[in-house]
Amino acid sequence: MSNNEFDDIRFDDQEEAFDLDAEHAPPVREIYGTPSNIQENGSPVARSGEQPIRYYFYPTWRSQLLNLCAFVVLCVLAVVVSWYVPVLVVAGSLFSLGDTTYYLHLPILVLLPGAMLGKILIHIYDAKFIIDERGVEAQIGLVSLNLRQPRLRWEDIRGVEPNQTIWERLLGIGSVLIGSAMTQDVEIVMSGVANPRAVQLLINSERDRRLRELSANNHVHVRQAMLSD
Repeated sequence: MSNNEFDDIRFDDQEEAFDLDAEHAPPVREIYGTPSNIQENGSPVARSGEQPIRYYFYPTWRSQLLNLCAFVVLCVLAVVVSWYVPVLVVAGSLFSLGDTTYYLHLPILVLLPGAMLGKILIHIYDAKFIIDERGVEAQIGLVSLNLRQPRLRWEDIRGVEPNQTIWERLLGIGSVLIGSAMTQDVEIVMSGVANPRAVQLLINSERDRRLRELSANNHVHVRQAMLSD
């Protein structure tokens, strides 16, 4: 048997084993990352041997408070201006059904608050941040043309720092900057999340727990190697 045929058989065996592991793996439980949920369900790293859990975070509606105020103002302006300036309203009959005729009255200015609402929804649902037993992941561009998914393992995280302006501190929101030990740069920015200090504490505790597990495993391997020698 040639080396290429042997490699193909070995690759097929590994692929079959991977499929069996994925088939029998417990389903991942996704939980919204509120402080109460985190306190109730515990650590993703500590529960990696049980049913895996995954905390996910979105930018909060409070992070778009100014845009929400602008949306309300634009709605009021669209109604008032359209009332006093009828030329800005597209009106006419659409179709008739029996003896009933349906008419269209569409204020053109309604496009302005509609665009603002679309901007708010994109800001909130375009990014998703995940914390699980493997590390931290950001999914950026969920409703955009380009999707980025930077990920940091726990052992590769160098530092975690919350970043809040005065306005954000009043609203209880902010950003969490996560730096990489490999590049010493900020790799993931969890922007607009609620209670960034709690998120920082969660990431730091999970990283420290993971590093303790790796250190303990290394000590076990070294001891086994010494005993075998």
